[in-house]
Amino acid sequence: MSMPGWLARAGRHTLPLIVAVLLACMTASHADESPGFRRRLWTTEAGTPADIWTMAQGKDGYLWLGTGSGLYRFDGFRFERFQPAAGERLPSNDITALGMQEDGALWIGFYYGGASVVRNGHLHHYATEQGFPRGMVLAFARTGDGSLWAATEGGLARFDGTQWQVVGADWNYPTARADWLLVTRDGTLWVTTGESLVFLKPGEHRFQRTDQAVAKYAIVAQANNGTLWLSDHLHGTRALPGLTADHPESSPAESPDDTDFSWANRLLFDRYGNLWATRVDKGGIYRVNAVDPLASGRSLRAADFSESIGRTSGLVSERAVPLLEDMEGTVWAGTNMGLASFHRNSFQTPDFVLPGAAANYAMTRDASGAVWIANGGTLFRFDGETGKVVRRDLNDVIDMQFDRAGDLWLVGRNRFFRLHDGVLSANDWPVSPDLTRANAFAIDSKGEPWLALAERGLYHLHEGRWLRVMPVPSVADDTPASLGSDERGGLWIGYTGNRLVRLDDKGARLFTEADGLHIGTITAIRARGDEVLMGGEQGLARAAHGRITSLDVADDDAFIGVTGIERTPGGDLWLNTGKGVVHIDADEAAESFAQPNHRPAYRLFDYRDGLPGIAKQAAMLPTTLVDGRHRLWFLTNQGPAWIEPDALSRNPLPPPVAIVDIIANGKHYPADSRIHLPKGTTNLQVRYSAASLAIPDRVRFRYRLDGADAGWQDAGIRRDAFYANLGPGTYEFRVIAANDDGVWNMQGAETRLTIAPWFYQSAWFYALCLLGIVALAASFFVWRTRLAADRVHLQLTERMNERERIAREIHDTLLQGVQGLLLRLQALMAGPNRSQAHDEALHAAIQQARNMVIEGRDKIIALRGEASRQNELVQSILAVGEDLASIHAPTAFRMTTDGKPRLILASARDEIVDIVREAIRNAFLHARADHVDVQVDYQKRALHISIADDGSGIGDGILESAAKAGHWGVVGMRERAARLGATLTLRQRRPQGTEWQLRIPCRAAYLPPRQNTCSIE
Repeated sequence: MSMPGWLARAGRHTLPLIVAVLLACMTASHADESPGFRRRLWTTEAGTPADIWTMAQGKDGYLWLGTGSGLYRFDGFRFERFQPAAGERLPSNDITALGMQEDGALWIGFYYGGASVVRNGHLHHYATEQGFPRGMVLAFARTGDGSLWAATEGGLARFDGTQWQVVGADWNYPTARADWLLVTRDGTLWVTTGESLVFLKPGEHRFQRTDQAVAKYAIVAQANNGTLWLSDHLHGTRALPGLTADHPESSPAESPDDTDFSWANRLLFDRYGNLWATRVDKGGIYRVNAVDPLASGRSLRAADFSESIGRTSGLVSERAVPLLEDMEGTVWAGTNMGLASFHRNSFQTPDFVLPGAAANYAMTRDASGAVWIANGGTLFRFDGETGKVVRRDLNDVIDMQFDRAGDLWLVGRNRFFRLHDGVLSANDWPVSPDLTRANAFAIDSKGEPWLALAERGLYHLHEGRWLRVMPVPSVADDTPASLGSDERGGLWIGYTGNRLVRLDDKGARLFTEADGLHIGTITAIRARGDEVLMGGEQGLARAAHGRITSLDVADDDAFIGVTGIERTPGGDLWLNTGKGVVHIDADEAAESFAQPNHRPAYRLFDYRDGLPGIAKQAAMLPTTLVDGRHRLWFLTNQGPAWIEPDALSRNPLPPPVAIVDIIANGKHYPADSRIHLPKGTTNLQVRYSAASLAIPDRVRFRYRLDGADAGWQDAGIRRDAFYANLGPGTYEFRVIAANDDGVWNMQGAETRLTIAPWFYQSAWFYALCLLGIVALAASFFVWRTRLAADRVHLQLTERMNERERIAREIHDTLLQGVQGLLLRLQALMAGPNRSQAHDEALHAAIQQARNMVIEGRDKIIALRGEASRQNELVQSILAVGEDLASIHAPTAFRMTTDGKPRLILASARDEIVDIVREAIRNAFLHARADHVDVQVDYQKRALHISIADDGSGIGDGILESAAKAGHWGVVGMRERAARLGATLTLRQRRPQGTEWQLRIPCRAAYLPPRQNTCSIE
């Protein structure tokens, strides 16, 4: 279906036969691409829907398209067909009208009648049963009181928020038809009825007639100055001068010339005042830039059009219907074969055609500010509005420049020219053009030319003679790449390899990379006042106040091949580069030169802004200049273009961002704020978008997935995020976007994703595993502890058995022998032959032997005893301490106990006493303490003994000497502790003193009778 198609279908019912004839005879208008607008096309071959009959834009920035095959949404990149919610469907796919409400609800009108509204993702339908009129829906409009109006072939209807009602005689509405609706800026509702133009003032309930008779399918629009314009097939497209709601009379319409007729499907006045129209009579689109002089009431003719656009001039189809200007100022046109957009260019090109190859362009300006442009052998002068030819007899000009006297110097392919008062004089090159080529050219402050020739060096035209100049010996054999003169009589000469020379009457100075030049070959020089700006193959540098600073842009492609530099009076920098035109505002430029590591923020202009090409490379002169109207001119490899910095528009609207689709493991999920994904999800794709329609391929995105990404990911223009090997858990996905001018929507869009775990990925499973590991570790510890305790018990048992054996042998041999000796001595004392002295000696021997027996018996008892009494350990330690205290007075000894006393293994007691004895002895001998304290703590899980003093501590040397042969020392203490499976630590006390801590596990210390209990750690 096409616009003429749906009109033709309607014509089967209502239109006269002449309309069908006109539609069948449509021809294309021929016009070139407009220099003021960039045109983009989306064709059906690329997936654009066909038969676009109506358009609307939502607050979220998306463009909605009503077509013959359904409803579509467009974000500048993708067309998405509207999918109703589950169980819902549109009553028809043939859509002829769309209306967007303030709350985001979208009204849809259908070719076969009826309306639907999409609100919060759900559809609600209205047909004749709900009060909606019959017939094709042609337009929706909303008035200031909140009422929604619908124009249909079956009449005018009003929706009050709850129900539709057909408007009739009670509103003084004259017919049962409405073709078009317009709400003007004063709030008046205008309706074309198929017979007349009527209106309804705000707050009133009765329509009023005008004196304008109209045909069916007439449309009406309002110009920026408030004038109403009307178009129909009777009188064409015309203004209605003076017609307002307060003055409903206007001049009668003229009868149009049938051979020069313009009838519009739609009319649109953009924000700049241009009139756009889609034509019914001849197809295509036309634009009128200045409509005010044409608002006399006569019908527009083809001669009035500023531009006609048809299929032969780039439009996808001749059959265009809807027009819309979006929030960013782009004009959109729908056709039956796709979509077209017209974006106002920032750059303009001269309005005259320059013959010859684009590579031959040269550009300069005169003292008045007029721009002179040469192309091939033709010279033009452009004064700001129009261009005129000055000469056509030049020899293929390469470059040119005015001197201060107003003479124009031109460098040709093989000669050198001077234009003075219209008289052209020629000079030969310093050497034959066949042997060299011109590299650079400049006019110094004295008005004398300088010319750099490849492989030949630098030449100066002085008093009619060419002089060879060698500024400094190190560059004598090199060819300058660029030249520039300053106001103080200096000539700046740029070379390859970061080399720059300033030459004046006082001599020459060479600047190199060591002076701060880091821009490669110097390709452009601009000297103004105390500042010299230099462009290079790899960036930009400045010489000022005796210092050279290069911008930190070596790895930024936007700054490659700088051949033109300009600074505006406000301090902004404009660069003509190999990527386009770079603009750096004044504050950013100052910061960049003041802080060498600061990377400047900038705006890049290119073909999407109307720039015809990139900076002309290998230019002899800078390729940027300012004309007398403060416009900036840039010479590109496709010709010159200019921009008005003061009138430069900036897109202030941060793009609305939306997440449009979630794809997990190949399955699609609705883009809700919370999404639960199934178990086993590892791969994720998130599709997002930002509805910035001005230059959608400049929209930039950043995204992050909290829980997976460490920071923001710069996606550039890509509109998909991909993740793999995700685990279960909750993730937060966020995406932000910037429009074509770098304005960021920092709020962006976000969604929370929860991936359910398998049982082996759940927290309770991990907790059970952890508990199992802990249990295994505890069991292993218990096993190792028991093994160590069993080993100690085995060692002690062997020792006890050995003691038992020794005690038995002593008892069976030594003591019994001594006992027998005593008996024999007693028998001798009872004999008859003894003296008193003899008796005394025998008595003494007997007593000594008896003492030996008693002592031996005690030792045997000690060897054979399995346990000590409950207080034997404490008494042993106390005895050691008191003995040492009596020897080392005035050091005092104190001992305390805690806990319930336990029975101590005899074998362990001896080791413990030996360890404690050594610790107490060290304290008395070496600490020089006032007090030595011992605490015995009978803990449930271990026996804990501390030996502390308040002395000066024990030095490393003393600790080492304690391990020498001859006594146990500290090493012996640690060995005894190790045999017990105990821990022995030494620490310094605060503020002074030393403390030993001995900890023996309960199994190694306590006697394990049935009545004893022992807890294992």
